[in-house]
Amino acid sequence: MSNVSQEKVEATINGKIDHAVWTAGQTATVSFNHFPVSVAEFMQVREQIGNEPHGCIALQVMAYEMYRRDKTTGKECIALNNLKVNINQTINRLTELNRPNDSYARPYQMAAYLKGATWQNGYKPDKPYTVTVRTRPGVKHENSNTFQALILYLDINVEGGKDKGWSPVSVVKTLKPGEASEGKFFIINDSCDMYSQVREVSFAKPFEGLD
Repeated sequence: MSNVSQEKVEATINGKIDHAVWTAGQTATVSFNHFPVSVAEFMQVREQIGNEPHGCIALQVMAYEMYRRDKTTGKECIALNNLKVNINQTINRLTELNRPNDSYARPYQMAAYLKGATWQNGYKPDKPYTVTVRTRPGVKHENSNTFQALILYLDINVEGGKDKGWSPVSVVKTLKPGEASEGKFFIINDSCDMYSQVREVSFAKPFEGLD
């Protein structure tokens, strides 16, 4: 991780993903100046952006990267942004991705989801960091009896890290008791592809970390 001044995390949302009506071609972005460094700071950012589906997906990028840096802090943030049923599997997969001295490891996994980062440039993203989300082509919002809410099927852009260029993610805002959503925040219904290995970084451009 690069040296980071302890300035407040500033997150900005641009564009719109309709919560109620699936609309083809909708794209939205979330930009932020650096990753949160504590659970309290993550929760502050969640207050800013967590009520939007693309905000939730940006928070997932943050939580996963925070887990790489500190497992205890990261696990708490993952629990705040995911269905309870997802947490253990997610932690197991992230642990595999971040094992030291392992050829399978991808410490730059979350950098790949930031605008401008490619395997060729050492997964060095543009600043401010930007996450791009779109409505998944041809897959409409689906009513869930389990959550008594709509599940939104979206994609997050992954530049130069996977051949297809987009990773599927679904989110839900539910009042179901025991879920971190509490009817206020979107939380992740599924983001398995986000912890599927991205392409190995270029040997000529090693990964330099994220702020």
